[in-house]
Amino acid sequence: MAIIRTKLTPVDQVEILDRPALMARLVDIEHTRLTVVSAAAGYGKSTLLSQWYRSLRSRRRVCGWLSADGAEGEGTNWLSYVIAAAAEAGVSLEPEIERFLRIGACASAELLTTALLQSLERFRGRVFLFFDDVHLLSTGPIATLDHLIERTPPNVSFIVSSRGTPTLHLARRRARGELLEIRAEDLKFSEEDIERLLGRAVTAAAGADTPVAVAEPVQSSPKNSQAAVLERDAEGWIAGVKLSIPLLGRAPLEGAVSITGSNRAIAEFFEQEVFDGQRPEMGEFLLRTSVLERFCSSLCDAVTGRSDARRLLDEIELRGLFLIACDQERNWYRYHPLFAAFLRRRLHEQEPEAEQLLLLRASEWFSDTGCPTDAIEYARLAGTTLRAADLLEQRCQDPNYVGKVRLVCKFAGEIPQSVLRRYPGILLTLAWRLSRNMRFKEAAELIAAANARLQELEESCEMPARDLRRLRYVLQHRQMVLAGAQDNVVKTEDLCHSLLREYTGEQHPYLHGNIYSHLLAAQREQYKIADLERTAAIACGVVKRSSYCSAAVGLQASIGPSLFMAGLTGRARAILEQGRLESIGYSGRSSSATSACSLGLSELAYESNEIDLAEQLVNEGLPSARECGFVDQLQVGFLTLARIRAVRGDVGAALSTLDDGMALANERDLERLRLSLTAERIRLLVQSGALDKARIEAQEQHVSLDDPAPLPGTAPTTRDEQRAFMWVRLAQASDQFFSAIAMARRWRSFCASRGAIRSLIRWNILLAQLHFLSAGHRAAQRSLREALDHGASGRMLRSFLDEGPLMQTLLGAASNVGIESPRPADVFARELLSHFDGRPPKPEYAQKLSTVAECFCGHLSPKEREILSLVGAGMSNREVAEHIGVTEGTVKWYLQQVYDKVGTRRRQQAVQRARQFGLIAS
Repeated sequence: MAIIRTKLTPVDQVEILDRPALMARLVDIEHTRLTVVSAAAGYGKSTLLSQWYRSLRSRRRVCGWLSADGAEGEGTNWLSYVIAAAAEAGVSLEPEIERFLRIGACASAELLTTALLQSLERFRGRVFLFFDDVHLLSTGPIATLDHLIERTPPNVSFIVSSRGTPTLHLARRRARGELLEIRAEDLKFSEEDIERLLGRAVTAAAGADTPVAVAEPVQSSPKNSQAAVLERDAEGWIAGVKLSIPLLGRAPLEGAVSITGSNRAIAEFFEQEVFDGQRPEMGEFLLRTSVLERFCSSLCDAVTGRSDARRLLDEIELRGLFLIACDQERNWYRYHPLFAAFLRRRLHEQEPEAEQLLLLRASEWFSDTGCPTDAIEYARLAGTTLRAADLLEQRCQDPNYVGKVRLVCKFAGEIPQSVLRRYPGILLTLAWRLSRNMRFKEAAELIAAANARLQELEESCEMPARDLRRLRYVLQHRQMVLAGAQDNVVKTEDLCHSLLREYTGEQHPYLHGNIYSHLLAAQREQYKIADLERTAAIACGVVKRSSYCSAAVGLQASIGPSLFMAGLTGRARAILEQGRLESIGYSGRSSSATSACSLGLSELAYESNEIDLAEQLVNEGLPSARECGFVDQLQVGFLTLARIRAVRGDVGAALSTLDDGMALANERDLERLRLSLTAERIRLLVQSGALDKARIEAQEQHVSLDDPAPLPGTAPTTRDEQRAFMWVRLAQASDQFFSAIAMARRWRSFCASRGAIRSLIRWNILLAQLHFLSAGHRAAQRSLREALDHGASGRMLRSFLDEGPLMQTLLGAASNVGIESPRPADVFARELLSHFDGRPPKPEYAQKLSTVAECFCGHLSPKEREILSLVGAGMSNREVAEHIGVTEGTVKWYLQQVYDKVGTRRRQQAVQRARQFGLIAS
């Protein structure tokens, strides 16, 4: 027979892209009996084999090549090509083989096989035999090749490419370690490969003096670059990338161009190289299953009306028809997206009415098998709005409880409003989402519309009483969520109790835990923490019995701050850390569930002076909370971030952060957030000496020293406490010590009675400062001691450190600070002092300062007292400088030191306090 010599040499490639990682596999090939490169058409199999072949030949290795095309025939004809490939490589053939090839004498396949194996055995050196496109071989040649591979001597390596998985007893060779497999995942073009390919196209276009329209997309942002888009759309399929490059010449320069299976060049490739060669049965199966995003054999049977989908899927996978397994068990599959798009377009052209029927069958199958999300999606794709709405109404609650409420919103957004108003369950699901997004008015409107629809259904008896009661339960839950989002803590608590009391038989596991989360938060804001342990234990028991991870995380995010308020910092931190880790595991770092725990942890980390950790956590959680969060998280996020920036010395950035939070508070009318941000702003302004600005800020929140002091009433909330903090700081800065002390004492007593330890610490700190500044040194020490006792057990460092130099003075004056006392409060005080100057406590702190005057005298130098006396006599800074013979700048520097030590930024107040303590003459 005549040998077609062109089949014995790989086709020259015009452009070959270097693939270093794949070329490096040559080292493995040299020590492997069989290498199989399998992937669908267009993945560069032949190109890779050609690169390996030429690389080996360039190193003078013995290489034979055979490109199969199915025309080689069976038996001796096929073996003739194999022998010719070996001879072309340089293998010396047995005489009888040469005679056979020369004169075309008849010989049996067994004789030729034996003679070829003998020739290979006698050859000294390694032989590489390449077989390209073996999927085109019939059963006989494949069996012969398998026989050759099994019996060939160890100095021969076979390299085979195929669109599917060749039947070469791969499992046996894989088990023996004789197999190297290169699959589509290994062959795919990476984004970097595509970048280089596009670069070549740009260069070629420029050399041809044609417009280079592709250049702009290549240089756009990384996520939207043309290379990234091509890699995403083609999923690394090399032919798809190359066929798309000519299309880029018509691309708008401002952005990258997407590709689809409908593009003409890609569609023609699929049609000619893949689809047209299929038998009718296979072609019809491919078209009808193309409407499915993912599929298994039973779904394919249901959609196509067949019963042999498993057999066809196995054949499709074996033949490499762009089928991708979605799991290790190979139960679920999908088509390559470009191939699927080609098939869908062809189906629409051939049977435009078939697509809707196929989609509806898929919807029914998913509904019957308990996959409501997919059932709704396929009903929507089929254009059956009412069916999609019915399915969504039946199933819309469940996705909400596993973090897929956005999917429900997406489906609902495609249903006309006139239809949507008939489905109260959908309305209530959307209301929950809107409440979390702080779109309160819209949420309230949907809740009202759902309530009206339920009344209609009740009056018309269209809905069974049991279903109606279940939806009433959901309705009241959404009212609770809205009240919680609006920070109406009294209403929230009432609705929580009502739900727990009136719907004992209807409690959904997720909603049950969520109700307790809201109850704990509402009670915390009202200082109702006496039953915290019992309520938390009941709630934890509820969520443990459910399978909803998000319910547990939401509960942990609520329990943590309550424990922190009660001074149980260690337990609060443990439960928030657990919640954060669990939430990251199922929803990721940027989810709203994770942010709730992250922000709670950021506050604890800040209090323990772990500034870097606090900053990391607040940056992680605040963006999500701004989009989907409650006041608790927003308050903690903005306050912690502002305090971090102030600690880092950027008070301007701290005030700007508070401004950002205030804008959101005003936009959403969140009073607690507004008050807490203002209280922090006043603290910073007073510390920087801007008392007038602080007064204006307070007046905007209806807090003024001209008004009665905001005392804890019969039903106080943390909003009242924030007003009280503002009032007392203004009073302290204005020297109204006795009024401030009276009010602070009331709040201290109230917080002590409620077990609100964190607030108790803060009020004791303020009382210590007030007593100190009003010469009540013993009372100051008592308040400070109580604050230290509680602060030590809760590791609440920043509550003390944020008070600045005045707190440093108080700690220095406290008894036992400088002595090596083992008492936790004394150890804690020494630790606080070490943080003020960044070093261990100075020796002078070891002195017991028994009076306030001694404290001042020990800290005010003679020069500072002299300058303060001259200021008290009415001299300006310039006059003082001339009087004592220094520069005016030096005088200002000394006064700054005095201001820091006496706890005020105003000249006359500093003079007044110094006179009060007898440090300068009256």
